[in-house]
Amino acid sequence: MIAETIFTLIAVVGTIITTAQAFLTAMIRRSGRPFAGGLREQAYPQADSFISILKPVCGLDDELEENLLSFVSLPGVDYEVILSVEDHADAALPVLKTAVRDHPDVFRLVIGGGGTRQGVVNRKVERLIAAARVARGDILLISDSNVRVQPDDVARTIAAFSDARVGCVSNLFTGANARTLGATVESLHLLSFVVGGTILASTAGIPCVVGKSMAISREALRSIGGFEAFRNILAEDQAIGLAVREAGYEVVVSPVAVRNVVVRRTIRRAVDRQVRWNKIRYAFSRSLYASEILLNPMPAAIAAAALGAPAALPLAVVLIRFAQVAILRRAMAAPAPLWAVPLLDALMLYAWFVPFFSNRVTWRGYEARITRNTELVAA
Repeated sequence: MIAETIFTLIAVVGTIITTAQAFLTAMIRRSGRPFAGGLREQAYPQADSFISILKPVCGLDDELEENLLSFVSLPGVDYEVILSVEDHADAALPVLKTAVRDHPDVFRLVIGGGGTRQGVVNRKVERLIAAARVARGDILLISDSNVRVQPDDVARTIAAFSDARVGCVSNLFTGANARTLGATVESLHLLSFVVGGTILASTAGIPCVVGKSMAISREALRSIGGFEAFRNILAEDQAIGLAVREAGYEVVVSPVAVRNVVVRRTIRRAVDRQVRWNKIRYAFSRSLYASEILLNPMPAAIAAAALGAPAALPLAVVLIRFAQVAILRRAMAAPAPLWAVPLLDALMLYAWFVPFFSNRVTWRGYEARITRNTELVAA
């Protein structure tokens, strides 16, 4: 049957690609060097480089205090951390004020100041605009409020800028501290899909920038119009990466892996996040997004077996998927329960279909439609 053959091919090719992702990730992590279509030698930045770490905050994240404290003592860099929150009603404000009070030499607090809101805007970008206006650094490191770092992560990230051609650096990240099923699924998705996809895209010469933990030089930011140019863009991180490359700079993926602390999530919220990210990628390129069906071979293998392919096919794919996640788990030093892999793949199949039928998102308190290149318009 034609359908059986098609599903078998998807399963086989997809298994090969996802296995390659796992090995590429392990290779790049072992190398310890930034990656942009090739590996370059690592060196530390000039001693006079001052780093401004911009932390947009919206609400009280899991273990926010511990996340902030991980930025208190960072060897090898001269830096400041700017905490940017929208207003005095934000639930995170008491934690932020405590951090500033206890570590005034590290933290600075900005409340409001993002600009006049007209239409639907990206509230995270507004926080970055407000923070960048007071930042003193030559290099701006964007770090979400749920990110936790190891002491040398920032120095290793900034090291890539020792090459003057580099304008933007994106770190890898994995989930940490999951205690609920939804948080476990989300962390596993970050490890098995997001990390591998980032490496695969970079190998293919496609900038893949995630704003969870990314750095941009002040010079490169000016050349692309500042954060203000991305006020109405949902995927401001990827749009910034593409703009930086178009401006003539290199965009590199760092082997540094920061931790995205996700303690409690419902399954619904975890899937909603997948769907939103899927809609973002769909808005950038429908053809590339459609090809992502190859990154989830297990459902295709099951469908092929149901149509007459050998029953050993889905069993083999399941075992290989377990092996892939085990490789990623070791390479990224991230916890990931193998038993949840089939559940993740089933949820990913559902989430993959949604963007073909809906371009609406509910994000940070408002509803909007995603248009070309993830520009936001009122729903």
